[in-house]
Amino acid sequence: MIQSHTFWLVSVALMLASFGARADPATAQTTYPFSANYDILATAKDLTPNLQQILVPGSSTDAPYRLIQTNSLSYSQTNFATGFYSFNTEPTAFGLQGFPSGYITFEGSDSSDKLFGAASGTGLIDFGTLTVKSNGTVNIIGGEGIFRGATGTLAFSQIQPLSLQVGVALKGQFMVNGSFQTVPEPKTVTALIGVGVMGVYLLMRRHCQKATFV
Repeated sequence: MIQSHTFWLVSVALMLASFGARADPATAQTTYPFSANYDILATAKDLTPNLQQILVPGSSTDAPYRLIQTNSLSYSQTNFATGFYSFNTEPTAFGLQGFPSGYITFEGSDSSDKLFGAASGTGLIDFGTLTVKSNGTVNIIGGEGIFRGATGTLAFSQIQPLSLQVGVALKGQFMVNGSFQTVPEPKTVTALIGVGVMGVYLLMRRHCQKATFV
């Protein structure tokens, strides 16, 4: 009888350990659809005749998950003959050295939940209408709060007027759409499996003690 109980409990322990080894964190993945419109205020700083550093804060009234604020730092290179330009949050994409890495963030004014991303894209200046339009992607590379470890891709478009005066903050609209994902940290799954195995061990010890006194 003792051998029967022991065999059963050992089998359960091995099953739990095997489950932990095979557990795929992706099965517990949570997907967050994300679509929002932000009113932005873009300010450009000239670095060279055709390279600029761009700061863009913004706010939204319809952003989900209370991520009503956005901020970004990026770099832009413009061909003024064609009006075409490209931008990137990474300055080395344009051969710039010694400049801080750019970023884009989404967060709430009263929440610890945040998203961090890197952005790139292209745009076109319409000198006839003095309008700037661009589109690109935001690669989500992390977060805080419930969005810790977030990953995903968001598409965005942006439109704003063009000013011929240097350093003028320009109002515009920033529209973003897509989704991102989060998964539990591996240590959480490992801890749960550890608790299960420990429980089986205690049961085995208890059964053995009872059997000794029978």
